[in-house]
Amino acid sequence: MTVLDLLRARTRRAEVVFVIGLEEGVFPQRAQSSPFLDDDRRRELGDRARLAKPDPVSRARYLFYTACTRPSRRLYLVREAATDDGAPRQPSPFWEDVGAVLRPDDLPRVTRRRALSELVWPVEGAPSERERLRAVSWLSTTDRSAAEAIAEANGWERRLARAVGAFHRPTRLTDPTVLESLSSRAMFGVTELEAFAGCSSIWFVERVLDPKSMDAEIDARMRGSIAHQALFKFFSGLPKRLHSERVPADRLDEALEFLRECLNEAIAGGAESRLELTELQRSELQQGLWRDLEAVIRAEAESELPLVPRRFEVSFGSERSAPELQRGLDLETFHLSGKIDRLDLDPLAARGIVWDYKSGKTAHSAAQIESEVKLQIPLYMLVLRDLVGVEPLGGLYQPLAGERKARGLLRSSAKEDGVPGYSRNDYVDEEDFWARVGRAQDVAREIVGRMRAGDVNHDPRDGTCPSWCQLAPMCRVKRA
Repeated sequence: MTVLDLLRARTRRAEVVFVIGLEEGVFPQRAQSSPFLDDDRRRELGDRARLAKPDPVSRARYLFYTACTRPSRRLYLVREAATDDGAPRQPSPFWEDVGAVLRPDDLPRVTRRRALSELVWPVEGAPSERERLRAVSWLSTTDRSAAEAIAEANGWERRLARAVGAFHRPTRLTDPTVLESLSSRAMFGVTELEAFAGCSSIWFVERVLDPKSMDAEIDARMRGSIAHQALFKFFSGLPKRLHSERVPADRLDEALEFLRECLNEAIAGGAESRLELTELQRSELQQGLWRDLEAVIRAEAESELPLVPRRFEVSFGSERSAPELQRGLDLETFHLSGKIDRLDLDPLAARGIVWDYKSGKTAHSAAQIESEVKLQIPLYMLVLRDLVGVEPLGGLYQPLAGERKARGLLRSSAKEDGVPGYSRNDYVDEEDFWARVGRAQDVAREIVGRMRAGDVNHDPRDGTCPSWCQLAPMCRVKRA
């Protein structure tokens, strides 16, 4: 069998010829006029500028005629009556022309129909070997022995085995090099453990395989990174700029002017250093972040929280950390690393709270921290107590968009004098507070054990994949 285009078919002869694609708009193709010089204008200038195009329908008719004269025994004309979605397709005008010049007896019509619910043809009615192989693979899901018998009779054993194997997607990592690398690790990031708790497949692809995008783009992660950097520059430079650790309400305009400078520097050091931004892209990024960050700073100026921002981007468990934080948080069989966005401390006592900025609209309540396995805030309480040497009063997530309502986990003992004014459901009593921190430690140990064993057979939290996830082709979690 030889597959040829119509131009090359002119010089070939065959006993049987199939001419396919006889649908309206496919053959002949619809003419596309130029946006700069339409066909009428071309014809006006044709004699002088030789810009007139040959009639594409006449050329297609000639090629169709020559193709129909190539067979010596039989000619088949093939068209699609409906799309895969069931929408009807109109025949090519050439199809109608053939029907007009031939007698009905000379033009037998054979129509193959298949319901939309039928993903494969019946084995006995499949029109090609590829479709027969698909039908046998489908049959193996209900009658494995019959499928194997058909495959053996046609020499398809290897193909069937390969097709059936595609249904089985083992999730446990088995490569010795990967397992050795995981088992020998002594330091794990808090956000990494949280990612594994959310979906182990996402963790595996993003943290182990770590694919890189060839073309960087302004996504939510980059926007969040720039917002974090702008806030870090703002709060760390505020005492020097305005001689105040808090945003003074009477000097809010000066504070906002300083915030704009910090945002411009963050964009220049973040997005512009990695991307070639157009003026429109830069303006859109700047205005979107400015809207969110301005609202945060205005809320800071109105806040009556007695604690003051003192430390920012507090990393632990890395060489860049302060000497007392470099060892990370000791959890017996491993150490934890991470970075706390901001610490607010009591100027008169060694106590404080943790802030974690969220670039989206969502902040997690105390109940959600427990049910959705959010590990950052509970484990940061231990970092605050054991590494920083500050008594933790709680931790809060600060969303940078939406209503910007801070939620988190707080000690009820600090409701009046330490961190007043937040959702009453986020305050928990002393015993419950430390019990939740202890459970977070247990979950972290369990996750590290599974990581080291290469066990990634873990469904997402609610059993369904998030709509934003693009890892379906690589996901190893079995779905119903």
